[in-house]
Amino acid sequence: MLIPCMRNSLMYGISGGLGIGLAHFLFTSNVSKSTNVGMASYIAVMIGTWGYCRYHLALERAKTYELQKAMHNRSGSSNIRLLDPKDV
Repeated sequence: MLIPCMRNSLMYGISGGLGIGLAHFLFTSNVSKSTNVGMASYIAVMIGTWGYCRYHLALERAKTYELQKAMHNRSGSSNIRLLDPKDV
């Protein structure tokens, strides 16, 4: 099973780290410090986007659960089930 949101977080982290590290190198011409800045920004962007995505995924799942519970109470039948598009 895949970890939700991890692919996008890695892609944004890698591109953000490369971009910020390269921009820092162009302004300072210091390879060692630019590498550290690029690595730190990679980690910060990756964790930030992963947390943001997971938060919105949890909100979406809570809304789906509430809708399923409301439909179950309204119709009285338990065979109605809505699927989350991210789980398919």
